[in-house]
Amino acid sequence: MGFDLSILAWAIGIMVMLMLTSRWVFQPSRPRTGRPQGGPNADLGLLTPVLSHAPRSQVLAAKNLLSERGIRCSVSRLDRDSYDLLVFAAEADRARQLLAD
Repeated sequence: MGFDLSILAWAIGIMVMLMLTSRWVFQPSRPRTGRPQGGPNADLGLLTPVLSHAPRSQVLAAKNLLSERGIRCSVSRLDRDSYDLLVFAAEADRARQLLAD
């Protein structure tokens, strides 16, 4: 009873084919473009900033206030210490009015 080298070669070949097939099947359909563009010319889609370049605690307090009033909002991190509070454009005026009060 000896060791058959052809069985090992077949096993390695099958594993290599499975790995290549997996890489091909699970690769991203679009190339990654990195972080979204920031700043005043950023394309935010349907969202509008109602609070810009604010510290995290202030943005989270404003987010909690707007959420309690039924306004959907999101926080966007700009850099280490500043954040934006984003709402849908249709609710931006109401959100600004609530934050001003």
